[in-house]
Formats: sequence, C-alpha cells, structure tokens
Amino acid sequence: MAMERIYYFADSIIRLVYVNLLAILFSLLGFVVFGFFPAIVATFFIIKKWLTGFSDIHITKHFWKIFKKELIRSNLLGWLLTLIGLFLYINMSIAEVIGHSIVQYSYYPIVIVFSILICLCLFVMPIYVYYSVSIFATIRNAFFLLFVHPLNTLFMLAVTVLFFLFIRMIPGFFPIIGISGFAMIIMWFSLRTFERVDHMQKEENKVVN
Repeated sequence: MAMERIYYFADSIIRLVYVNLLAILFSLLGFVVFGFFPAIVATFFIIKKWLTGFSDIHITKHFWKIFKKELIRSNLLGWLLTLIGLFLYINMSIAEVIGHSIVQYSYYPIVIVFSILICLCLFVMPIYVYYSVSIFATIRNAFFLLFVHPLNTLFMLAVTVLFFLFIRMIPGFFPIIGISGFAMIIMWFSLRTFERVDHMQKEENKVVN
C-alpha cells in the first residue's frame, strides 16, 4: 500500500512537470503574446480531466488539440481581462500619486474593484474548461462563484498566495511546476465550488417538483 502511494505521488509529480513543460513550450510557440492563454486553457483542461477521473488521457495529443481549438477564444478572454486589469492598475497608480483630494478618494474604490477582478480571474479558467458558456457568461459566473462557497474561495486564495510565495522564494521551481501546480490548486478548489453549485441546483429542482 505504501509503495502504491509513493508510485502514485511520483507519477503525479512527473505528469505535472510534463504539463508545465508543455505550457511553456506552447506559450513560446505562440510567441507568448498569442500562445500564453491557449496554453493555460489546455493546462487547466488536462488538470480537470485528471481530477475528474480521466487520468489515462494522452497528454500531448489533448494539449495540442485544446491549444488549437481555443487559440482565438482564449486570447479574446485573456486579453480582455488583462486590459481591464491594466486600466484599473494605471488608474489606481495615478490616484495614489496625485495630490488632489477628489482623485485620491477614488483610490480605494479602484483598489476594491481591482482586488475583486484578481479573485474573479481565479475562477475564470476553471469555468472556461468546465462549462460551455460565452466569454461574458464566463466572467459573470466567475464573479458569482466567488460568493457561492466563500470559505472555499478564501482557502483557495490563501493556498494560491502561499504557492506564489514559495515560487518567489525558489524561482527555479517555476519552469518545473509553476504553471501546472497553480492550475492544480485552482482547479481542485474550483471543483469543490462546482459541487456546491450542482447540489444547490438539485435542491432547487426538488423544491420545484
């Protein structure tokens, strides 16, 4: 039993390292600007498959398939959120340095909106690979899911922050497990929230019937 667990753990780590390598290579394939977001989507897709019981899928084949399929749509979503984030960050920076009181009063609302956007982005990719909805529905649902299971969301944020602190302390781990490890954390917690949503929907159907 102990040897089986060691083998399973070692196999999981090797697969995460391999997916992380694919994410980096495919990002470079799209010159990063166009390759990063479809590579991230493909990474989340593979992780979702593993966590939902499909651990024997052909990794490279599915990664390439999702990368090609989601090349345009994932870039539209990714760059939309990136531009919104940049807009908020620039306005936040301006409000922080300008001495005018009215401008400074806008700093805290912008910080709140920016923080919500960061949290919202954690749910975007899991929703993208789990549900077949439009880009705007993905963003809207990501916002609502922040509050469906708030304790789970807080745990996800805490573990994500710890993971990034770890990567920051030991940067050498980023090319090894930085992207796939992040995707594993986010997808695992997101599936817990999706289960809560499914349970709520079943309860509502019982009441209606």
